[in-house]
Amino acid sequence: MTTPNTLRRLAASTAVALAFSPLANAAGLLDNNDAVNGYRGNLSNELAKAAGTDRARERAGGFMVELEKALAAPTEKSQTVVYPKANSSELLIVAAIVPPKGFEALPIPVCAQQHNKVLGSWNITAKGDVIPRPAVLNPEGSTKAPCAAFIVAARAEMNQKLAEATPPAVQPAQPPPAVTATTAALAPGLTNRAMR
Repeated sequence: MTTPNTLRRLAASTAVALAFSPLANAAGLLDNNDAVNGYRGNLSNELAKAAGTDRARERAGGFMVELEKALAAPTEKSQTVVYPKANSSELLIVAAIVPPKGFEALPIPVCAQQHNKVLGSWNITAKGDVIPRPAVLNPEGSTKAPCAAFIVAARAEMNQKLAEATPPAVQPAQPPPAVTATTAALAPGLTNRAMR
C-alpha cells in the first residue's frame, strides 16, 4: 500500500525529470513563424543548388507542404515523409524523418536523391536553419533508393537521442516490510509494542 506522500514524491520527481529534459516540451519548427519562413527559403535554395536547377524549388514547395502536415500532427513515433510518393530514379525525391510528439525541437534530417545518387542531406533546426549534414550512402551494389541508408541512420540517431532524453520509468515505492516475530528476533531492539 502506498502512502499519499509517496505518490506526491513520485509525481514531483517525474514532473522534475520531464521539465529538465532538454528535448521534451521544447518549441518546434512550427511554433515560430520566423523559423518557418526561414527554413522554407533556406531549403528551397539548398535543393536548387544540389539539383543544379531552379525547378527544384517547385519540388521543395511540395515537400514542405507534406513535411508541415506531419509536423502539425506529430505521432508517438517518428514518421518518414517522402515526396513525391510515386518515384523513379529520374525524379528529384526528398525524404525526411519527423520527430515524435513531445520532441519537436529535435533537428529534422532531410535527404534529396535523383539519378540514383544522393544530391544532398541536411538538418532543419527548430530555428529554421538548414545545415548540411554528412550523407550516409548505401553499400556498393545496393538496389535500394539512394537515400535509404541515410533514412535508416537518421532514424537510429533520433531514437538514440530519444532514449537519452526520456527519463527511465520510476518504480513505485514499496511499503516497509511488516514486522513479524521473526523480524523481532532478528532485531532485539524492537518491543512487542512496536510489533502491534
